[in-house]
Amino acid sequence: MRRAALLLLVAAALGARAEPATLRVGAVDYVSLEDGASALGLHVARSVPDSAVMLKSGSQPVARLTDHSREVDLAGLRVFLGDPVVVRSGAFYVSREDFEFKLKPRLRPELCGTPPRVPRVIALDAGHGGEDHGTENPELHTMEKAFTLDVVRRLKRMLEAAGYRVVLTRDTDVNVAKPTRSEIANVAAADVFVSVHFNSVWPDKRTTGVEVLSFPPKTQRSTDSWSLGHKDDAEPGAAPVNDFNAWNTVLAGALHRQLLSALRNGDRGEKFEHLAVLRGLKCPGALVEPAFISSASEGLALESGEYREKIAAAVCAGLNDYAAAVRALHAAEVAPPGGPAAASPSAPAAAAPVRSAPMRPPAP
Repeated sequence: MRRAALLLLVAAALGARAEPATLRVGAVDYVSLEDGASALGLHVARSVPDSAVMLKSGSQPVARLTDHSREVDLAGLRVFLGDPVVVRSGAFYVSREDFEFKLKPRLRPELCGTPPRVPRVIALDAGHGGEDHGTENPELHTMEKAFTLDVVRRLKRMLEAAGYRVVLTRDTDVNVAKPTRSEIANVAAADVFVSVHFNSVWPDKRTTGVEVLSFPPKTQRSTDSWSLGHKDDAEPGAAPVNDFNAWNTVLAGALHRQLLSALRNGDRGEKFEHLAVLRGLKCPGALVEPAFISSASEGLALESGEYREKIAAAVCAGLNDYAAAVRALHAAEVAPPGGPAAASPSAPAAAAPVRSAPMRPPAP
């Protein structure tokens, strides 16, 4: 039996199981983790301390959740949920949104409904540009906008060599409005979108690590909005990109794992943020922050073309993993990416971009 047909049979069998029991906590609907695990073909194992619990596939741990925490160890990756885990009468519960759009896509993507198109057209976004310098390292005199563009150009070359058609939201040092960037992807009928940025917590020069961001599902908050002194920024209405909530998670996980494996610089986690560059997308999308330009070590490493090539290769590998996961979920045979190149659609009309000289042009 072909793999695609087998996946459909598995999905049908698992999907026939009873829906998880629900619990209302404030304005949030929660589902029983025990019931949810059963629906996913998994089981719950109590952990030590008893404020934590494991999800297992047979004897293999696949997730660890903790009472009152939004942070989950999901197959070895640090992932932030949109709502904290709660325990009632000894039973663990997760919000329905987190079950549907964080746990299920990562643990049983075949249960997430019709998968999106197998990627053939990939939109790449180099963060910032022009008068928008992004983050800076004052000691090294470097700017984020120069590094993002260099990494995206390298990534474009790699993806085209693999047979994909690649659309860039900018290929020069210009400032493109954030909503226009997603519209460029939509006009090009992109199948997936990745925005490249670099983090900063200047003057802290020690913090390092990989961070991956996706757009929150409707009614869920940005990860940082849970911090002390921040306001609840949940939005009552859905954005276009929310049509792909589950697949945004699959994409983020693929990128996250490959970046961590390549860079080994620490896991800052998968998080949510109401990002204007993702909001209007009509395809799955994610934003990656592979390193900290403010870091003494990573800031210096970013000046190396070899290091930027490593980052581009990791993102390319993550996109290939995502494409393979989607391809496996399609029942019908799909052609490999590429084929005859189509004419690139024109970007929507926009005001003339503001240009400025990049600071410290990247070394070849």
